[in-house]
Amino acid sequence: MRATIAIVLGLALVGCPKKGPNIDESSLGTNPAANFQKALFIVQNPDKKTGAVDYASALNYFNAAANLGAGPKASFNAGWVAEQLGKPADAEAAYRKAYEADPTYQAAMFSLARVLISEGKAADAVAIYKANAEKNPNDYEARNEVVGALVAAGDYDGALTEARDILMHKPDDAGVYRNLSALYYSQKNYSLSQLSAEKALELNAGDPGVYNNMGVTFLIQGDEAAAIEKFKTAIKLSPQNFEANMNLGFVALNSGDFALAKTCFDAATQANPSNLDAKLGLGVSLRGVKDYKGAVEQYDSIIKANPQYDAAYFDAARLNYLYTKDFDKAQHYLQDYVTAKAGTLPPTAPVFAEMEKVKQFQQKEEERKAAEAAKKKEEEERKERNEKLLVTMATTITATKQKLEANKSCLDPESVEEVSQVLDQAQQVVDAKDVDDAPDIQQMLDAYTPAIDSAIAACGGGAPPDPAPAPQ
Repeated sequence: MRATIAIVLGLALVGCPKKGPNIDESSLGTNPAANFQKALFIVQNPDKKTGAVDYASALNYFNAAANLGAGPKASFNAGWVAEQLGKPADAEAAYRKAYEADPTYQAAMFSLARVLISEGKAADAVAIYKANAEKNPNDYEARNEVVGALVAAGDYDGALTEARDILMHKPDDAGVYRNLSALYYSQKNYSLSQLSAEKALELNAGDPGVYNNMGVTFLIQGDEAAAIEKFKTAIKLSPQNFEANMNLGFVALNSGDFALAKTCFDAATQANPSNLDAKLGLGVSLRGVKDYKGAVEQYDSIIKANPQYDAAYFDAARLNYLYTKDFDKAQHYLQDYVTAKAGTLPPTAPVFAEMEKVKQFQQKEEERKAAEAAKKKEEEERKERNEKLLVTMATTITATKQKLEANKSCLDPESVEEVSQVLDQAQQVVDAKDVDDAPDIQQMLDAYTPAIDSAIAACGGGAPPDPAPAPQ
C-alpha cells in the first residue's frame, strides 16, 4: 500500500528562509505568494520557549494563498496544517480542493482518501480510488487500494470480486492477501483471516500491515502475548504505523503499562494528527504517567475539534476529581458536556450521575482533610502535653536523686542501684527531649517514687527540702 501520510509540506518547505521571508505585509490581502511564504515561515519557526507552532495562523495564510490563486499546493498544505490542528473536516475540504484542481496530484488524492476513511466516509474514498485505478488498470497497487477502501466501506462482496480479479492477473500479489485478511476479519472469519495473513507474509515478509492484522486476530482469539508480538513487529518494520501503534497502545493501557502506551499513541498522533481516538489514548496514557497538564491539553484539543466527543469530557472530569482533586474543574467539564448536547440529554443520562459522583468524592475529600486536620491538631496537643511532662520529669528526677543520696545509708544498696538506673534512663529521655517515650517513663517514675518514699520512711530517714522548681 502506498504511503498516505501528508509529506508534501516538508518538501515545499525546502529552502524556506529561517530569519523570515522578505514580505510586504501590506500585500497580504492580494498577493498569494506572500501569504504562502508567510505560512511556510510560521510552520518552520516554532516558538523558541515552548516549541509550539502557530498552526491556526498558518492555516489562515495557506487558505488565503489558495483563495488568491496560489494553486493546489497551497490547498494541500492547508489540509496538512488542518490535520495538525485536529480538524479533519477542514483537512478534507482542503485536500479535495487540491485534488480537484489537479487530478494528477497523487499526494492530495491519497491524503483525501485517507481522511475520508478516518471520518467514516469510506464509500467516498472508494470512488476516488476507483477513478485512480481506472486510469491505470495495470497498476495493481492502485487496485489494491480500491479493495482496502471497499473493506472499510463494508462492501465485502465488491472487495472480494476485485481481489479475485487481481489474483487472476497477479497471483503472487501480497497486498491482495493483506486486504483479504482484513476482509475476513471484518466478517469474523478469523481462521481465514490468519491464513490470508500468513500467505501475505510468504510473499512479503516485511509488510507491517499484515503483522498488524494478525495481531488484531490473535487479540480477538484471546492470545494477547501473540498479538503483542505481532504489533511490535509491525512497529519495528514501520515505527509510524498508525494501526499497529493504536492497537498496541490500547493493549498497553489495559495492562497498565502507561509508558509504552504513551510511546505508541505519540507515534499514532504523529502519523494521523486529526485522529481523536489517538489523542484520547495519548491523554489517558499521559494521565497514567502523571503528566496531568499534558493529558488536559489532549482532552481540550479533542473537545475543541469535536464538541460532541463524549469520552474527552468524562476523562477530563475524572482526571480532575480523581487525581488533581479539582472538583470545580471536573464539574465544569461535565457542565460543558451538557451544554454541548444542547438540552438533548434525558434525566437518566450518565453525565448527571457523574456530576453526583463528583459531589460525593468532594465530600469524602473534605471529610478526609477534616480528619487529617483533626489528627494533626491532636498530635500537636499530645506533643505539647509531653513537652510539659518532660519538664515535670526533670524536676522529679532531681528530687528523687537527692532523696536517694540523703538516705542511701539506710536503704538497701541493690534497691538504690536499681532506682538509680531507672533515673538515669529517665534523664536520657529528658535530655533527648523524647516526647514519644515521655509518658512511659513517667509511668515508671510514678511506680518507683512512692516505693522510695515508703522505704525511706520505714528506715527512719527523711527527705531533703524540695528543690526549686524547674524553669518554665
